Amino acid sequence: MEHFEIILKNEQLKFYNRLSWLIITINFIVFLYLLLFSAEKNSRVGAITSIVLLILLLMLQRFSKKINWLPGMHPYFLVLMVGWIIMEKYWLTAIPFFFDILSAISTRKLVVDVSANIIMYPSFPPKKIYWSALSSMILKDGLLTINFKNNVIIQQYADDIKTSVNEQEFNDFCRQQLKK
Repeated sequence: MEHFEIILKNEQLKFYNRLSWLIITINFIVFLYLLLFSAEKNSRVGAITSIVLLILLLMLQRFSKKINWLPGMHPYFLVLMVGWIIMEKYWLTAIPFFFDILSAISTRKLVVDVSANIIMYPSFPPKKIYWSALSSMILKDGLLTINFKNNVIIQQYADDIKTSVNEQEFNDFCRQQLKK
């Protein structure tokens, strides 16, 4: 049984990462402000803890680029959540928690899983597409086109670097599945 995995390009990845860094930077500035001007001991302890951990994470990320390992945004958001919990500002913990979930969803690897039984499309939540609902499915020049019988078309570019699918084999497989 043949099986294909096509990794799609995430065109908005830079925007999502910049938005995450903006949220982290805003929290960092708020922690600096609380460290300098807060009279509450919990606020100062939480702020200094968060600032030190964020700086350590940033240094680790800079070092890890040299060894091709990147931790992603989750550790940064986790530090922000811990900082707000230490300060006993539980309602502010929801902001980095919410952005952590959004970041994880938006920056995930987009993999179209094509098998003889079903096609799993990486929407949120993942969409199951049955061959009986399709009129055609083609991979041509890195563009994946899924054409449904109800005239809905999905087109996305495949990430050529991460996808190693032979277009001819894939298209032959799709034609064969659609004839069944």
